[in-house]
Amino acid sequence: MELAQIAESPVLETRIEASKPLLTRRRRSPLPLTFAERADMGKREIRVAATFQEYLDLAHDCEYRVHYRNGFIISFIEIDEKTDIIMGEATVTHERLVARFIYYLSTILGVDGDFSTLGSNSKIFIGAERGGYNPDVMVVNGTIETRKYKSNKRTSTGVVNPYLIVEILSRSTRDFDLSEKLMDYKQIPSLQQVIFVEQGSVWASTYIRKSNNEWRNLDFTSLDEAIPVADGFIALNQLYSKIFE
Repeated sequence: MELAQIAESPVLETRIEASKPLLTRRRRSPLPLTFAERADMGKREIRVAATFQEYLDLAHDCEYRVHYRNGFIISFIEIDEKTDIIMGEATVTHERLVARFIYYLSTILGVDGDFSTLGSNSKIFIGAERGGYNPDVMVVNGTIETRKYKSNKRTSTGVVNPYLIVEILSRSTRDFDLSEKLMDYKQIPSLQQVIFVEQGSVWASTYIRKSNNEWRNLDFTSLDEAIPVADGFIALNQLYSKIFE
């Protein structure tokens, strides 16, 4: 595998050519490509052993979000506990919280300075072919550094130097986000803060880096509290305003 770094201000990119065999259209995908087929499997969580290249190809083609961690493609779908109905799209509450985080983070950190705020279409790559995630919100401080993988005449790009990550929790992903995903996020040298927010109740938790191996965890359960971010705060009463109406 060859690595070649290409600097294109303000984005620093690393291009990687895959040396292992790639998926072709004739080869069966590790998971279904359509959401309907995935939903028919009837499971909230599915893990399939796969190569990183198979993950990239599936992520390009499938209609739902997939993650990659330590040799497994991981897929979650949301199933309503009361009605047993499979939910195919993000909830309105989820999208409101994402939009508000983008607004408040841009307000606190500025939009014309060193910080860039990105949404969930931006991937994060962790380590060499070890992890791939799409956080709900991500902030990068300074130059956006990316790693690119080419396969099947297509390119997958992921950010490798996030400064801050936000995840909106759901029933299906909550345990995974707060354990395995958090564990991986903490391995990113540039990352200084992770924020988790519940969408069904007033609850938020943040991890703030104090040193390479030390993180401070703060939990919030009241609308009177506020999440510290850099030199500012995000008030929970503003974040959750009219969310439960």
